[in-house]
Amino acid sequence: MTGREFWMAVHRYSGLAILVFLGFAALTGSLLVQMHPLDRWLNADLFAQERAPTAPSVAPLVAAFVRTHPEFAVRSFPLTVAADARIPVKVEAGEGAAGVDQVFLDRTTGALAGTRSTRAAFTRRGAAELLHDVHYTLLMGTGGRWFMGAMALVWLIGNLVGVYLTLPERGAFWAQWKRSWRFSFKSVFARQMLDFHRASGLWLLLPLTLLALTSVCLNFFSEGYGPLVERLVPERAQPLPASPATGPLDFPKAVAAAREVEQGLRGHWRPASVINDLNHGRIGVTLTESGTLSYDDLGPIYLYFEAASGRLVEVDDPYHGNANLAMYRWLYPVHSGHVAGVASEIAVFLLGLVVFAMCVTGIYLWWKKRPGRLRQRRRRKAGPRGRPEGSMT
Repeated sequence: MTGREFWMAVHRYSGLAILVFLGFAALTGSLLVQMHPLDRWLNADLFAQERAPTAPSVAPLVAAFVRTHPEFAVRSFPLTVAADARIPVKVEAGEGAAGVDQVFLDRTTGALAGTRSTRAAFTRRGAAELLHDVHYTLLMGTGGRWFMGAMALVWLIGNLVGVYLTLPERGAFWAQWKRSWRFSFKSVFARQMLDFHRASGLWLLLPLTLLALTSVCLNFFSEGYGPLVERLVPERAQPLPASPATGPLDFPKAVAAAREVEQGLRGHWRPASVINDLNHGRIGVTLTESGTLSYDDLGPIYLYFEAASGRLVEVDDPYHGNANLAMYRWLYPVHSGHVAGVASEIAVFLLGLVVFAMCVTGIYLWWKKRPGRLRQRRRRKAGPRGRPEGSMT
């Protein structure tokens, strides 16, 4: 077997090994780009309401809900909610509300309008989380995460081997290689399948490699990527912005404190959501440029205030000198397509469809060429004049 034949075999059989899982991950990943809109569509009876004539500030409404519903401990909620949508609030339920982890409040009055469990389930309530979990772990926990990470690693290697196989063996290099970049609808069907498989891999090499690489990093985050980042870019303590103690905080006061801090940050930032860190006695406020919680660029800035004193105790800011955090934060926006808003979301959605199509064309090419490979193997096993090698008669 020549070196090229060896790498062809690596590309062929590694592709066959991951074919089903890669195609499945590609389709579910395309859907996950619109996970939240899909969730809102499936559960419109919870998310939507008639347009309110007025839309009061969200934080005071949630604070009032906390006072009247002690059976729920608020975990987080968005600060920007449309006038025709209810306020989705993640909660920790106590006695009498077992199984509930999200409530929905009336946009005008803050009254409790609906509840649900967002845990993965074959129901419309848990369908979005089910889609996420099955894409990430195949519903098999850590073992499933490692398995999908291994599939992504094989995919990454297969991409690079596939590019090598497009390089011409002889003749004028550029004149020969440019043929691999072409696709024509005038070709016969088998040729179209080969050209699509080869040309799409070349034209989309960078985004496909990024998808595969970020998938490997996310699936082996704590085992590999995190320790590597800590070794290459150690975390350095950064001074906190000046923030005087203001006394005990509730949600509206935490938002007001965050507005004061964001005025000292470079760029234009607005409070987007509130996080109630019950385990550490802190209230967090996220900042984004739009005021809506999103993961454009490197995601939001997190400000954490001590609930008892109102003092700023932690800032997670990847934009102003924290290279360590930036190294962590780039993975999810790039892999999910949220890094540059709608344009990158559409790009990742289409990339998922292309990957699925490459899986289909790959299996077709394997099946189409298999008879020829079998004949070639039989000829190799046969000696001169058709006699088996080593035969004396």
